[in-house]
Amino acid sequence: MMSRTARAAGLAILATVLISPGASGQAICSAPHSSPSLSQSGAIRTLPQGAGWVQISAYRQRADEAFNPVGDRQSFIGGSTFNTRSAYLTGAFGVAEGLEIWAQVPVHRLSVNGAAGRSEGNGVGDVRAALRVSPALFGLEIPVALRFGAKLPGNDFPVDARLLPLTEGQRDFEVSLETGWSPIDLPVYVVGWVGHRWRGENEIARFQPGNERFAHGAVGAWAGPVSVELGLDALWGSAPDEQGLRLESGRRRFVQLLPTVGADVGPGRLELTTPIPVSGRNLPAGIGLSVGYRVVWGR
Repeated sequence: MMSRTARAAGLAILATVLISPGASGQAICSAPHSSPSLSQSGAIRTLPQGAGWVQISAYRQRADEAFNPVGDRQSFIGGSTFNTRSAYLTGAFGVAEGLEIWAQVPVHRLSVNGAAGRSEGNGVGDVRAALRVSPALFGLEIPVALRFGAKLPGNDFPVDARLLPLTEGQRDFEVSLETGWSPIDLPVYVVGWVGHRWRGENEIARFQPGNERFAHGAVGAWAGPVSVELGLDALWGSAPDEQGLRLESGRRRFVQLLPTVGADVGPGRLELTTPIPVSGRNLPAGIGLSVGYRVVWGR
């Protein structure tokens, strides 16, 4: 299970560099945290031993404005447009009852077009892994789970301002508490989680993003092979440090809606998600579109 904005469900672009010509280009992260189309593993409980799933997903967003440091929508300087095209390979596996591992590898194709020309960034983004533990590990059936995750840069951080970074070039560690509920006699469910992310320093750029708190909540229902879900993601970031200076105006904040429609197609499940930004600070304000296909075994 994952928070699409807090991890990945969302976007994580420090759009300040496209709003203020005085901002440092090394402070921008131009890659989404994770695939917005990836829903929970199917339940709050961890995967049974030997069970698992694999998902491939694609994401596209076009943004010509962002939430500025005070939370207002503002066009990028020079009429610039930021394009994000990403593909994700994600999987999870039940190691034992109550113990699940998860991993994700993204590939990004990013570009900015504006009056000053075009900048691009292509390649592997941040690689993520997580360990998910539930009370089933101790023989208890309680609808909660703890998730311990880490993020490692999948690419070198560029020092050339003409190249768009595919990563913020540092390591992250996070923990989240997850829960949910579904009545026995109704085809509906509620899920949610809250967590904290500790963010390391990019030593090349001498930049450390602020630690983040995140939350996700969703309600969903299904009718036969078709399901619908409405999720809400929220992210609150602390002030980052750049070359020893604390940047209070660089705090990130984000709230977005995540309507999702899913259906059984062939041997797997197809999901369509449209992330819709509601409010934020220092993040892009464009609507995205994500399509994912997941194959499950051993359930």
